[in-house]
Amino acid sequence: MPLIAAASHDPETRRRLEDEPMTPEREQGSVARAEEQWRSGTGAPFVIADAGDDRALGLVNLQFDEAATLAVSVFPEERGRGVASRALRLAATWGLLELGLRRVVAEAAADNSASIRTIEKAGFRREGLRDDQVRFCLLPEDVDLQ
Repeated sequence: MPLIAAASHDPETRRRLEDEPMTPEREQGSVARAEEQWRSGTGAPFVIADAGDDRALGLVNLQFDEAATLAVSVFPEERGRGVASRALRLAATWGLLELGLRRVVAEAAADNSASIRTIEKAGFRREGLRDDQVRFCLLPEDVDLQ
């Protein structure tokens, strides 16, 4: 949790999130919200971990609302290594193949070129612009079934 709390104060992260930075009190609430998402079936939050040493690299959350939507956040010191695109692809593939979703959506602010490149690198198709957000999707036929 300390890495998540520290990342919530990062200026670049702050530019893109509406949530307030983490405080010790909010940390407990964050864990409770993640548990509730799993329990209620409204989301599937994961910590992105390094395959070699299990070190936390960021967060990815598949949320189930009007559409199955992915959100990703990589800790500042881990950015630029392809972590976000790999996490997006893995989470979307899991949702499509294991959960049987028909499509997974990802969005980025139209002025956030780094996030747009990341989503495209993960193999998502650009669908269009909506409310200053570029919308992308990934379909079952877009993922390798092997």
